[in-house]
Amino acid sequence: MKPQVLGLLLSLVLLCSCTTAPRSSAIVPAAELPAEAIINKEAGHGGYLIITLRLEDGEELPFMLDTGTSSTTFNKAFEPKLGKRLGTVETMGWGGRGAKENLYAAPKLYLGNTRLITSSRVWTGSAILGMDCLKHYCIQLDFEAGKVRFLNPDQTNDAELGKPFPLTFWQNIPFIHHAGLLGESGADLMIDAGCRVDGLENKNAIKGIAQFLPVGHWDGHTYTNLTVAAVDQGNVLGLGFLARHLVTLNFPKQTMYLKQTSVGPPASDASQAMGDGASAAPAEFLEKMKEDGQLPGLSKNDKGAIYIKSYSDFDSKLTNGISANYNRAYFNTSHQSVTFDFWKEGGVAICHYQIARVSKDSPWGLEKAWLTDHDGRIIKDYVF
Repeated sequence: MKPQVLGLLLSLVLLCSCTTAPRSSAIVPAAELPAEAIINKEAGHGGYLIITLRLEDGEELPFMLDTGTSSTTFNKAFEPKLGKRLGTVETMGWGGRGAKENLYAAPKLYLGNTRLITSSRVWTGSAILGMDCLKHYCIQLDFEAGKVRFLNPDQTNDAELGKPFPLTFWQNIPFIHHAGLLGESGADLMIDAGCRVDGLENKNAIKGIAQFLPVGHWDGHTYTNLTVAAVDQGNVLGLGFLARHLVTLNFPKQTMYLKQTSVGPPASDASQAMGDGASAAPAEFLEKMKEDGQLPGLSKNDKGAIYIKSYSDFDSKLTNGISANYNRAYFNTSHQSVTFDFWKEGGVAICHYQIARVSKDSPWGLEKAWLTDHDGRIIKDYVF
């Protein structure tokens, strides 16, 4: 689970600002490029992008590649090997709540035989390869080939990389000035490879934990089965969306290239959309029922917004509002019951559907359906 630690990343005002974040002039291309790395199969399929790095003594450690975290961090369990603690640093997360983490001198990190450029200090929390390192490289994420490539930033064939998007940086974090997945214009859209879902959006735009888009449009392209989760304030493109593209992040040249390779989620997710595996997507199960005309109160042609209202396994654990749940939304495989709201276009009522399963290895099924007005008063309980 991605920690609330996002470095000194989150100025909540900036994330929803209509002004572009200032460019950084401190990015220097790395002289020596690491060899390509293998992308783990779960990356962009509901999991984080993990690469294996090694220390100077040869010990190998898994790190999450995260463009949404400003600094490289080590797992807390590794603290005894980091030497003398230099102090503490206060960090912030999506909820805006600060946390104090221990600060250490940074050990040397290698990818293959190449030493990576990192800052001189690290703190502990989870093992994350952050933007203090990544900003020095031109990194290509090829999800179809399953590889992370480190390219020469001055020798890329830009015509083959897709559409360019100018990058701006704030506290090392990359942004593009572009509408989000729900269409909010004039926003600074953070590029966050550490966000597992397709995107994050201000909770004021979402009537629940997340919004599910059977069909969505972004930058003139069509996408299916998008999930955008709610945070207190934010506008983010996440790994789930990036994985539908060949992604080239030329940080020294301050440009991101996107070349669409898939309209829908990765095939391994779609193959389990009906809920017969641990990675099953309940929202896709609901949409399949709608397409087959099996949802009470709706026809397959009804248009509207689908919101993920709640998950049964952590409703009682909320301590920080919706923003505490953004990284669990949709791709958390531990939940056993999910409630969706369907707001029909032009309608005066809301259809509610509770999808449930016996265990994480069981298929999803429709457990309950009912209709309410916009004040929550029950109009009808459906029998099926």
